[in-house]
Amino acid sequence: MSTVNTPAEEPREGDDEAMTTSGTPTGPQHQADPATGEAPAREVTVPKRLAFTSVPALATSLVLSAVLFIAVMYGWYAIGPEIRSRVTFAQSITLLVVALGMVAIMMSVGYSRLYADERGVIIRNGPVLRKFRIDQVAGLRLRDGDPWAYLLVKDGEGGVRRRAVLAIQQMEGARGKRKVSQVRRWLKANGATSHGITLRED
Repeated sequence: MSTVNTPAEEPREGDDEAMTTSGTPTGPQHQADPATGEAPAREVTVPKRLAFTSVPALATSLVLSAVLFIAVMYGWYAIGPEIRSRVTFAQSITLLVVALGMVAIMMSVGYSRLYADERGVIIRNGPVLRKFRIDQVAGLRLRDGDPWAYLLVKDGEGGVRRRAVLAIQQMEGARGKRKVSQVRRWLKANGATSHGITLRED
C-alpha cells in the first residue's frame, strides 16, 4: 500500500484570475543565496478554475463519427434502388435516428471534460456527469499503463474510489502529465488532502 498524495510538481503559466502558493524555483535564473546556500522562494500561480478536454479523444471521436456516416451512406447506396424503394419512411427515420444517436454518443465521449472551481470538481465522461466537493478528493493519478487519469475520491473508510477522467489521456504524453500536475497543484492549493488515506495498488 502507498499513501496517496497531491504533489505540487511543475510551475504553471500565469493566469488572469489566480491565487498563489509558494514554490521552490529551479533553473539558472534563480541563484542560491551565497550566505545560506538555499534557493530563494518564489510564488507559483494557481488558477481559480481549471477546465480540460482531451484533443486526442476529440479527434478520435470525429474520425469514428465520419467513418460511421460514410458507412451508413455507402450502405444505403449499396443496397440498390429496388430495395431502397421498399424501405418505408418510418424505417428510414429509425435508421437515421440510430445513426445520429451513435454519433452523439461518440462525440460526447470526445468532449469529455474536467472542470474545477470553488464549488468542487466536475467530471463529464461522455453522457455521465459526476460532481465532487473538494474535501471529497484525495488526489489525481496517471500511472504508466493507465489509459487515462483517475480522480481519487475518498470512500469515508480511509480508502479511495477511482473515477475515470477521460479528459486527461495517457496518449497525450507530456501534455497529459502537465494536466495532472496542474490539477494536483490546484487541489492542494484549494485544501484537498490525502491525510490518513491509503491506496491499495492494483
